[in-house]
Amino acid sequence: MALFTRTRTNPIFYRDRLELLLHDDPDRLRLHRMRTEPGSIDLLTWNVFASLDTHDDPDWLAYRLQEIGGPNLRAPIRISMFSGRRRAPHLRPSTSYLRAIHERTGVQHSDADGIAVFEQPIEVPVRIETPDVLLLVDTGARRLRAGAGGRDRVAELVDTGLEHARRLSTRLSIGFVLDDDSDVLSTQVPRLATAEGVAAVVPWRDRSTLPRVDVHGTSWSTMLAIWEEETRRLDLAGQPVKRFRFYTDHTRS
Repeated sequence: MALFTRTRTNPIFYRDRLELLLHDDPDRLRLHRMRTEPGSIDLLTWNVFASLDTHDDPDWLAYRLQEIGGPNLRAPIRISMFSGRRRAPHLRPSTSYLRAIHERTGVQHSDADGIAVFEQPIEVPVRIETPDVLLLVDTGARRLRAGAGGRDRVAELVDTGLEHARRLSTRLSIGFVLDDDSDVLSTQVPRLATAEGVAAVVPWRDRSTLPRVDVHGTSWSTMLAIWEEETRRLDLAGQPVKRFRFYTDHTRS
């Protein structure tokens, strides 16, 4: 049976691409929730960023994405969706974090233990690779997604992001897209504006060698406004754009 039917469901762009991307997802209800749940964050994330990836002017797109990634983004850019955990390149925790978690628990790597979840790679909704910056974009509603095993989400993004940025020889930037009234945007993101604020969330790393991490927060209303302003430059032929506008008007208000 087809995963997508002609019944009245949420307006999803590039349905065949999405089905192919998530065909091996262990959470087999994920596609169903994207199709049916009001205000699905995965749906918003996919429609906005997958369509921005079709922009016909890479330099201008890089400029617009500076809203969530900072002023050092430049073309060419590569956008990957829902990757890092099951789809390479993987976003793995640092050896210093693994050492700290095992020292704290007294459990060794060779043991069949309950902390194995902390050693697994993590998924990020949107990964944007540019010549100078690796941008990891995390999306949510009022709160951030939960980290692996209940781990702090900011900590795992910084820790795994720094590892991948090191492999790419780029700097790390993290962007959060959340509801306009999210406390994360008003309180948590500002605390991460300094090197001391970032270092505090990854205490297992040596502060003297910790690379700079830029953290930015953006509201969904701003992100959707950017998308709306760029629709003429995107490949949206045959996509349910009108229905998506109606959907966002009624679920994000």
